[in-house]
Amino acid sequence: ALRAEAPTLDFGSVHERSTTHRLAVQMEPHFKTWNVDCEYDRDGQLQKTLAGIAQCNSRKATDEILPDITVHHRGGTGREHNLLVIDVKKDASEDACDQCKLELLTDTKGHYQYQLGLYINIHSGSFDCTWYKDGARLS
Repeated sequence: ALRAEAPTLDFGSVHERSTTHRLAVQMEPHFKTWNVDCEYDRDGQLQKTLAGIAQCNSRKATDEILPDITVHHRGGTGREHNLLVIDVKKDASEDACDQCKLELLTDTKGHYQYQLGLYINIHSGSFDCTWYKDGARLS
């Protein structure tokens, strides 16, 4: 359960980054042996990338990615160090690019191999969640 905050964060009016930051803060106590980071863009010393992801969105110029929230061990690679990757949007149904990114990030044969992926759409104060595992969207 999330801890009560005062005053309560108004999900409808604050920027997505504020929302993901507060969500990450709320998650930290539940992942004691993991790092919970917002917009963590590192893959060792390199920028985190997904081959071909730029092609799914005309506004993207590169394959660089910036996941909203990651639960991982900083500096580690592979499945045992990458537990959960979360993409958060406000009032936006999941699109093909979001789905592709989470499928690639959770693919067991891919570079990152996150054990789980989660797409959260926040609208009207509710959280609609779609889970990913082993490179596939769960129903």
